[in-house]
Amino acid sequence: MILKGIPASAGIVTGKAFLYDARRIMVPVRKISRRLISREIVRFEEALIKTRAEILEIQKKITKEMGSHHAEIFNAHLLVLEDRMLIEEVIGGLKKERKCVEHIFSKVLNKYIDVFSKMDDEYLRERISDIDDVGKRLLKNLLGTEETSLSELKQKVIVVAYDLSPSDTATMHKRHVTGFITDIGGRTSHTAIMAKSLEIPAVVGLQKATSKIKAGDVLIVDGNEGIVIINPDKTILK
Repeated sequence: MILKGIPASAGIVTGKAFLYDARRIMVPVRKISRRLISREIVRFEEALIKTRAEILEIQKKITKEMGSHHAEIFNAHLLVLEDRMLIEEVIGGLKKERKCVEHIFSKVLNKYIDVFSKMDDEYLRERISDIDDVGKRLLKNLLGTEETSLSELKQKVIVVAYDLSPSDTATMHKRHVTGFITDIGGRTSHTAIMAKSLEIPAVVGLQKATSKIKAGDVLIVDGNEGIVIINPDKTILK
C-alpha cells in the first residue's frame, strides 16, 4: 500500500513502524468554593513557572546539540506562557465560573486554537501545534501526570503518529528515530523544521497513516516525494 502526503524533510529510509500515541489529556471539571479561588490561581502560577523552566531546559539541550538558531523555535512557547491576555482570561474565568484551573485553562486554550485554525495564513495556522504543545505541557504539570518521551526508545524505528509536537521532535534521538510520518501537519510546522535540522526523513499530512499502519509494519519513507510504502514486496526493497 502506498500513502501520499507532504514531503517535510528529505531522505529515504526503510524501517519498522512504531506507533506513538500521545494520549489525550483528560481534563477534570470541578466546582470550587470562592475561598479556594486564590489557591487555584497559585497552582496556575506555579505551573506556568515549572512549564517555562522545562522549555528553557529543552532550549538548552537543542542549543548544545543543534545550535541556538534551532532552539529559537521554542521562543513561541515561551511567548504563550507570558501572554498577559491569556493569563488574565484564565484568572478571570476562575473568578467568574468557579471551576478548577485545569478546566478553565483548557477552555481558554481551545479558544485560542480555534482562532488560529481559522486564519488564512498557513504559517499562522501551523502555530496551532506550538500553542497545543505548551498547553498540554502546562496541563500535565497542573495534573501531575508524567511526560511521555520519544527519547526513551531503545531500537531503530520509524515513528508513526497523528501529530508530533515540537517537544516530541526535539527529544527524539537520531540514533533510534530514523524517520517519522504524521496524519496532519505541513511544511512550515516547527516539527517539520526540526526534522530537517535533525536530517530525519519525514512525511506529514498523510491523513490515514495511523489507521492504515500497524506496529512492526515495514515502511519505506520517501521524504523527497512525500510517499510512504507499507510492507513493500522484496522487489521494491531491492
